[in-house]
Amino acid sequence: MNKAAFNRMAATRLIAGLLLLASSSRCGWTDELSPLAQRGEDLAKFMCVTCHAIGRADASPHPGAPPFRSLDRRLDLDTFMARLRQGLTSGHPDMPTFRFSREDARAFIAYLRSIQTP
Repeated sequence: MNKAAFNRMAATRLIAGLLLLASSSRCGWTDELSPLAQRGEDLAKFMCVTCHAIGRADASPHPGAPPFRSLDRRLDLDTFMARLRQGLTSGHPDMPTFRFSREDARAFIAYLRSIQTP
């Protein structure tokens, strides 16, 4: 094998390895939640799932309840954390008022950030 063919083969293997590494790390990043975000997901399942879509692809059971995966288009998640701490209220009568502890608000926002879609 000549030097040029060897270099092409080595470059091809390097590129294939990098692509495999990038795709496997990307899959792990999108599928696994941090412990904080996992706590936020648990809160969403306990408090919100009866009305809101809380995942990346589900539909909201309650008409008009926004899916959590698109909340960043409707509000600033940083200021939303403060609203969660102060007592979240809504204009529609079906939504109860929630008040989160500091850690629960951080966890809930971490989860929301993890599921936002472009």
